[in-house]
Amino acid sequence: MKILLINPAFYDGTDFKNRFDDYIDWIKGGNLYVAPFEPPLGLAYLSAFLKERGFEVKLLDMQGLLMDSEELLRNIETYGPDLIGITAMTPTVPEALRVAELARRTAPRARIVLGGVHPTLDPHSVLTSEHVDFVIRGEGEFAFADLAAALSAGLPVDSIEGVSYKKDDGSLVINGKAPLIKDMNSLPMSDYDAFPIERYIEHNRHLRSIRGISMIVSRGCPFQCTFCAVHETMGRAWRIKSASRVVTELVTLKERHGIEGVWFKDSIFNLDKEWVKEFCRLMVEAETGIQWQALTRVDLINEDQIIMMKQAGLTQLDLGIETGSPKSLIRLKKGITVERIKEQVAIAKRHVKVFGFFMIGIPGEEELDVQQTFDMAKALELDRWTWSIYSPLPGSALYEDLIAEGKIEPYRLDFNQVHFTEAYQGVCDIPPARLKELYKEINDHFYRQHVQHEHRVAA
Repeated sequence: MKILLINPAFYDGTDFKNRFDDYIDWIKGGNLYVAPFEPPLGLAYLSAFLKERGFEVKLLDMQGLLMDSEELLRNIETYGPDLIGITAMTPTVPEALRVAELARRTAPRARIVLGGVHPTLDPHSVLTSEHVDFVIRGEGEFAFADLAAALSAGLPVDSIEGVSYKKDDGSLVINGKAPLIKDMNSLPMSDYDAFPIERYIEHNRHLRSIRGISMIVSRGCPFQCTFCAVHETMGRAWRIKSASRVVTELVTLKERHGIEGVWFKDSIFNLDKEWVKEFCRLMVEAETGIQWQALTRVDLINEDQIIMMKQAGLTQLDLGIETGSPKSLIRLKKGITVERIKEQVAIAKRHVKVFGFFMIGIPGEEELDVQQTFDMAKALELDRWTWSIYSPLPGSALYEDLIAEGKIEPYRLDFNQVHFTEAYQGVCDIPPARLKELYKEINDHFYRQHVQHEHRVAA
């Protein structure tokens, strides 16, 4: 069986290039959202897992290749897949369904599967598309492999956990999510050779000033942030690969691709203190020379731990600060105060660079709340900042709140506005046009701050 995995893009090739050129200043300042360009690590995990089980697999990264529809059609026709898997987040659902339509037209006999965050949460509407045969809900490696094996052998699929499907008569069978994968070491290293890694490394230079690439080594999050839906796909049980496995994969990436560093984009890198100690010990012993950056929560900053991580190669912490509005911190259930944020960030800044994630337009916010966030971000004097506009994400607690308040309808979103640089109508007390003005003012300010910082460093 020949399997084709497809990563649709937020924007097609021309639109992305134009957007990248238009917003290059913001990107250099740290903005991750105006031109999203992250390697498809989820599909790369799936590619490696399927190859390990003997399947022939190709990954088409439309984003990384800046691929247009015509090129997609040529690739599908040339490869001749039997099974096509397409990933979809909420903002990319329309594009994923359009890709499914193109795939059906070009390879009518192939079975088409959608997976990822949005199909997990809304399998019914995804399966109503005539171009989609199956939906995989939750962590997809074992479910997809079992589905591929059953289809290859001509066996029924009704007993495969995590697989929802369309019957021959058109009726839908919506099953539960795939079980969480408890042992992360049961998964192979992501298939970094399956996508154009050099393009992502080059993009990483703009964002992080290093020849590096992203890694994900854990899954799940036990925290309650109301804007996030990661628990719906990966659960609240936090699981991570062994420290020795992670170090081995880092060394492999360095040897194969000449990277200088990595960004651990896991929701929380340092949740298990003993794991962090072991990882740092192994990194020091191995003398890898690899620099690394990691994402964590502000309330998990510990000075002794940061010192230890710095000795093992840590150069930057990425912090989900989100807001400087006391009201919004409560609404987001961040479990921290503005003063505590300032104290914790100051600790981190004594040892490593700090990158902050911020959000405006949170439900209930007025301009005062945005100004409080802006003022706090300036006072923190971080090395880089990334700013987003709140978008209602299915599966999150805030999304359910907005439904209960009558501000949005379930799964009837304007997907073109569910992007973290667009202002969704009616979710906060600031008119969308004004919120976009504030967003531009803030990004322009912090880009100027970044330029001044770089000049001081160069001097």
